[in-house]
Amino acid sequence: MTQLIGFIVLGLSIAAPIGPINVEIMKRGIYNGFWSSFLVGCGGMSSDLILMFCMYFGLAAFLQAPMIEMILLLLGSVVLTSMGVQSMNLKREAPKLEDRNEQRGSYLNSYLTGAIIAAFNPMNLLFWMGIYGSVLSTSLASSDKVQAFVNSTAVFIGIGMWNLNLAMTVHFGRLLVKPNLLKWISFFAGAVLVLYGIRFGYEAFLKLF
Repeated sequence: MTQLIGFIVLGLSIAAPIGPINVEIMKRGIYNGFWSSFLVGCGGMSSDLILMFCMYFGLAAFLQAPMIEMILLLLGSVVLTSMGVQSMNLKREAPKLEDRNEQRGSYLNSYLTGAIIAAFNPMNLLFWMGIYGSVLSTSLASSDKVQAFVNSTAVFIGIGMWNLNLAMTVHFGRLLVKPNLLKWISFFAGAVLVLYGIRFGYEAFLKLF
C-alpha cells in the first residue's frame, strides 16, 4: 500500500508543475467552465495512456535488459531532477493567461487540444519515456507484469487527481489561483520531483557498480 501511495504521489508531482497542459486547463476553466477545463486534462491523459500501453505491451521485455534498465533510470533521474529544479525557481514569472472573450467552447475541441499538446510536445515525449521507463523497469525487475501495470496505473491516477483538482479549483475558486500560489505549488512539486530524480539516479549508480 505504501508503494502504491508513493506512485500516486509521483503522478501528482509530475502533473503539478506549471506547463502547457496546466496553462490550457486554467484558461479553459476561467473562460469556458469546468468541463472544458477537465477535458483538456483528459485529452492529455489519453496521450499518456497510449504511451503507457505501448511500453507495457511492446517494450516490457526490452526494459528488463540490465544496460537498458540503467539507461532508463538515468534518463528518468535527469529529466525529473531538471524539471524539478526548474519548477523550484520562485523568481520565474508564472504564465499569464491570455485575454479572450468568454465563450462556452467545444468539449471535443478541448479534449483534442489536450491530446495534441501532450502528443506533439517533444519534451513531453522524452519526459514520459524516462518516467514510465524508470517505473516499469524497476517493477519488472522485482515483480510480475501485473505489479508493473498497477504501479504505472497509480502514477496515472495521480495525474488524473491533479487535473480534476486544478479544473475544480479554477472553476469554483478562481480567486485562489493567483501567480504567487501557483509558484509555491510548482516549488513544492518540484522538490518532490528532485527527490524522485535522486532516487532513480542512486538506483542507476548501484546497478553500475
